[in-house]
Amino acid sequence: MLTAAKLVLPALAAALFVWGAAWCVVRTLRPQMADTAAVGGEPPHSSKAMAALAGLLFVCVLQLVFCHAAQANNPGVGLAQAMEWQFYGNTDARHYIDLAQYGYGTGGAFAEQELMIVFFPLFPALLRVVHLLVGGSYPLLGLAVQGPLFAGAAVSLYTLVSRRWGERQAVLTLALLMASPAAVFFAVPMTESLFLLVTVRYVLAWDRRQWGRCAVLGVLAGLCRAPGGLLLGLAALELAAAWRRGKRPALASILAMLAPAAGLGLYFGLNQAVYGRWNQYSVYQWEHWGQKLGLFTNTVRYHLDYMASWWEDNRKAAVGICLAAILCILLALGLLAASVRRLPAAWLGFGLAYLAVTMGATWLLSAPRYAVGLFCLPVALALLLLQDRPRLTCGVLAVQVMVSVVYTWQYLHGWPIY
Repeated sequence: MLTAAKLVLPALAAALFVWGAAWCVVRTLRPQMADTAAVGGEPPHSSKAMAALAGLLFVCVLQLVFCHAAQANNPGVGLAQAMEWQFYGNTDARHYIDLAQYGYGTGGAFAEQELMIVFFPLFPALLRVVHLLVGGSYPLLGLAVQGPLFAGAAVSLYTLVSRRWGERQAVLTLALLMASPAAVFFAVPMTESLFLLVTVRYVLAWDRRQWGRCAVLGVLAGLCRAPGGLLLGLAALELAAAWRRGKRPALASILAMLAPAAGLGLYFGLNQAVYGRWNQYSVYQWEHWGQKLGLFTNTVRYHLDYMASWWEDNRKAAVGICLAAILCILLALGLLAASVRRLPAAWLGFGLAYLAVTMGATWLLSAPRYAVGLFCLPVALALLLLQDRPRLTCGVLAVQVMVSVVYTWQYLHGWPIY
């Protein structure tokens, strides 16, 4: 059974990827198959305000749940201490907080400081700036900024989708995003809300032809997380499709296209300045965590092996890490493959590249968290559902909410969910 699964499931993942990539190339190079004209328009300010408010309330509700869980899991201590123990013990959140307070370096200001170059600088820099402005505890600031960040991401995604397909589509997309199983990470002190905000704002600025703003956002995306650099590919596909339609790209658009690579370049420069080696992060990733780029098909294989070996004596890891990663890879690729005629070709290409990079890690622990930051997944699902199928739409939302509740419960009760 295991041997058959190790042959069939990686082959299925590869076939879904190839199908999507082939359609992306064809739709980019053939003008007659270019993306259809937008049928929506700029949403009114009142709708944007409601989208932002929905995002803010979503994070606030989750964080109230966090407070209750922290007090229940850590009785007899104050709320601030309980929240710190809940979120900074065995997650990457503590590393971002340490970086915000002490920065990068080799001086040993905190545990394993020299290894923390593997974390990108934008989120720690944001926390440092907020701390300079308002003061307060860094751990609590890490939580407090998530509400405004996700509110900004929500209104940006709402506006982007509404401009292309109308407000009804935008509402469903936002609902699907907040019902995503790993949406809990938008409320924790990590980079998901910030990454979603800068990537969606980049695409929105590109759609509006706001090249200067687009360039700034591209640099920020490259400084937020490594997949932010893949926005260069999205922009390149947009320019290629426009060129095939006879539109010559403006110089400003080319600069905006290159901006995400510039953000990655600044991160490499940080490596060089601190360690004297531009790719020191990759050295530490491999030496200390066995982590480097690989093939997502191999990720499916090794997680099947680990799931089988852990099933009896480490069921939580078998389910929370391995099964979650396998399902995440197959469902995300399947969703993009099913929407090859509906998603803009550039978004499709970006989604495929994003999944190939994030899911191809040689030791993948955080597949659902990585997937929830990919903006085109809820868009693709909304495009597939919203065709006068109210029962199917409600059913999908209900299933997502149930899975999300279970996943959040597991996260708050110490399952290996990172």
